Amino acid sequence: MNEVLSYDEIQRRYDGEWVLIAYTEVDRNLKPIAGEVIAHSVDRDEVYEALGSRGNRGVAIECFVRMPEDMAFML
Repeated sequence: MNEVLSYDEIQRRYDGEWVLIAYTEVDRNLKPIAGEVIAHSVDRDEVYEALGSRGNRGVAIECFVRMPEDMAFML
C-alpha cells in the first residue's frame, strides 16, 4: 500500500502535475482530504490511462498545473 497523504501534501509534492488520487477521506462536497497517489505526470493523458489501475477504490483526478494568467476558460 502506498503512503496516505493529506490533500495539501499531495499538492505541494506534485506541484505542476496532474494527479490520480485514491482518496481515503473526502469532505461533504466530495473533495479529497487525504489519499494515496496512484499516478502523477505533467501529461494529463498518462494520468487518465492509469484509471484502470484504481481497482474498486474511489478516485479523483486533480490538476496542480499553473495556467498562464492571460488564459481564459469557458465552461
